[in-house]
Amino acid sequence: MAPAPTKTPSQAASNAATARSQRRSVRATSWRRGPPPPVGTGARIAEGAGLGPGALTLAPGGRYRPLVVRFSMSEITTLGWSFERDVEAFAAAGAPGIGLSLRKLEAYGVPRAACRLHEAGLAASCLVSSGGFPLGDAAGERRALERTRAHLAVAAELGAGCLLVLPGPAGALSWEEAAGRARPLVEVLLRDAEQARVRLALEPVSQLRVDLGFLHSFDEALDFAEAFGSPWLGVVLELNNAWVERRLYANIRARTARIAIVQVSDFKVGTMSASDRVVIGDGDIPLRRLCGALAEAGYDGWYDIELLGPAIEAEGYEAVVPRAIARFRGLWT
Repeated sequence: MAPAPTKTPSQAASNAATARSQRRSVRATSWRRGPPPPVGTGARIAEGAGLGPGALTLAPGGRYRPLVVRFSMSEITTLGWSFERDVEAFAAAGAPGIGLSLRKLEAYGVPRAACRLHEAGLAASCLVSSGGFPLGDAAGERRALERTRAHLAVAAELGAGCLLVLPGPAGALSWEEAAGRARPLVEVLLRDAEQARVRLALEPVSQLRVDLGFLHSFDEALDFAEAFGSPWLGVVLELNNAWVERRLYANIRARTARIAIVQVSDFKVGTMSASDRVVIGDGDIPLRRLCGALAEAGYDGWYDIELLGPAIEAEGYEAVVPRAIARFRGLWT
């Protein structure tokens, strides 16, 4: 068997430069300089990513479906790594984007982070996670609101597509009472979000995590968000949490424009604890079908790979990051 051809130093440098250029092109599609784009703009996304006409197919209804999509690796996946190490590893593994952790940004410094992301050619898909309003505690709500407003400014500075917001735990409040406390807080944030050109993304959480929020399904989060009637308010579609929901595929078809970002991971049936995820393809979620449904509906926003739990820690981030990226790409082939 003939030996595999090797790349010359000039070819390797050229390939690396092309990858950086494509990542920067994806960065240019950020919403922060204008309102959220309409559903079904896959042609614009593919063109911005330097993919060319062969990267698209025409989905039913005349919408373009990109075969190569915008995706990022979340810093939540690599909790034990620093911001700098995340940037190096994600870029080396071929991720065009990064889901940013507020904790890591605060440790590294926002201006430094902006420069480092630019150097690496990584686009910021999202900033995770703000809010956490202690609903029913007026003073605590005000403090959390000011923190979240500051986080919106950070998201704008970094060109993030959206800021993920946990609306806060209900505590002893009923669902309706918690929603009533959260609505005026969201209204204030929406004014800031429109000015900053950063979309707010409400983040539903598992029912086991009542300490984080009162929204526990994609469906109810959509209902809550649509009551505001603002394009600057969207919802996180966290597939690990939502894949077993009633009306999921109907919601994807009918309310695509309300999806701010899709979080991708996998889950093994029989798992008995929250936030115990596995690498894409190692579990039982029908991810290929779900991604196909999103593409058919015209969704062309970011997919953020967010993995965490014992299996991720046991395998090690060095192996998980490139394997997860390869598995995600495989969903589209």
